[in-house]
Amino acid sequence: MVILLLLLGVPRLPSVSFAMHEETILQHTGRIKSTLHPEASAIVFDSDLQRAASDELPFYADIDRAQAIMLERVGLIDRDLTKRVLVELDKLQADGFQSLAACLAPRGSYLAYEDYLRSVIGKEASNLHLGRSRNDINATLLKLKLRAPYQALVAELIKLLRVLCGRARGHLETVFPLHTHRQPALPSTFAHHLTAFGVALARDLDALMALHPLLNVSCLGAGAGGGTTLPILPELTARLLGFVMPPLNSIDSVASRDVVLRLLASCAILGSSLSRIAETLLLWVGESGLASLPDELVGSSSAMPHKRNPFLLEQVQGKAGATIGCFVAAVTGMHSTPFTNCVAVGTEATRHVWPGIDNSIGAVRLIRLCFAGLTVCEEAASAMLENSFVNAMETATRLAVDGGLDFRSAHNEVGRLVTRAVESGVPSLSAMMQDGRILNYETSLAPDVIARRARAGGGPAPDTVATALDELEKGIERGAALLRELAVGWSRAREELRSAIASIEEPTVQRTGGGERSAL
Repeated sequence: MVILLLLLGVPRLPSVSFAMHEETILQHTGRIKSTLHPEASAIVFDSDLQRAASDELPFYADIDRAQAIMLERVGLIDRDLTKRVLVELDKLQADGFQSLAACLAPRGSYLAYEDYLRSVIGKEASNLHLGRSRNDINATLLKLKLRAPYQALVAELIKLLRVLCGRARGHLETVFPLHTHRQPALPSTFAHHLTAFGVALARDLDALMALHPLLNVSCLGAGAGGGTTLPILPELTARLLGFVMPPLNSIDSVASRDVVLRLLASCAILGSSLSRIAETLLLWVGESGLASLPDELVGSSSAMPHKRNPFLLEQVQGKAGATIGCFVAAVTGMHSTPFTNCVAVGTEATRHVWPGIDNSIGAVRLIRLCFAGLTVCEEAASAMLENSFVNAMETATRLAVDGGLDFRSAHNEVGRLVTRAVESGVPSLSAMMQDGRILNYETSLAPDVIARRARAGGGPAPDTVATALDELEKGIERGAALLRELAVGWSRAREELRSAIASIEEPTVQRTGGGERSAL
């Protein structure tokens, strides 16, 4: 290798290793005559292609399959080269790209990958690059790579929503205190709370599902940002890769990574919802004892034998916070950059999407497990309802509607009753209701009666909650159906790509006067 460098007149950096595939073509661009400085390379590129073998190379291979088929169809490369490219890509795929993974990537994974193909196919393999650039390749690769984690996140959120709806259906009549400012405030039901969580999370599902059109626009064909004068078929490569549309504007295609920002923003808002729900569950399973988690969903203390720590809910909060950090890092990285292909956008800012999605998936999955295992302590809930004046607002309302008082006077009167009850150590408002006007409502002021009758405004009445669950479940199933449609579309594209490859591999048939003959 040293001799090759000297023959080519390439200056040799003292500490650079060029231990690549023995036939790999040196990355000599004609303008740049040496590899990247080793210290810089160590920062911006992986030292070898081992990680890229699973992360990027399979997507490069699919992009090249579609590109080769398209270029052959428009006559920019011949069928023989197309076949050789497809054969080598299949070989690489079969061995998990390990024959390439050992190579160094002094100027990034794509050029190392292209050099490898040139070394095993011939220099004409670089004609695959006609009508494209690393810019549109990497923008396309990002969208292909996002598909699996995007599907996983949406599927996890749908699972969580189904658990919430199923558990709510089983607790329509389970009376449960509603807290404000961390104090018991009003009568409610357990189902009312679970449905509230579900309604909020369903909006997060809608936000995630709204991103799928962005994922379904291809960037391939935009080139370096100026499109191309060649007669390529971007709509064909888009279809073969499972995209619904080819690029609409070449500059936007390579400049924009807002799909990352929108996805991380949705994840951040989802994380905020999950963190608040987790905090509410921590309140329930904490000192109030309104609910409990099974042994397999709590942790012990290394020092305190009595502890049953609901630490998974704290994990949810931590992962949700980390996702917000990923969004802030990504949007800050893209801020005030030129609207063209830009490493700060396409590489540095975009890298935050992967931990962001991973944290979101983990947080959703953990809280789903907690909800699935959560047990309501109905006795504790009933005791809190009886001993915390949660019927005070209904009492004031009844005095205002039927008792001849205006609401503020009724509010003050009930406030005085509560004060007397607290000062005398009487545990509940009902024991202090000596006024005849209040005694008339004693039965209707029971917390469970209030909860059953509170229908208006989306209250906890069982029939109202059941109606809300009906609507919620319809929305969940719409999301699930759309997710299935996406998966079917992407799967159908893989089949079309395989079919196109098979047609390339078939013998060419030429028509003659006497019929047909095979021309290899």
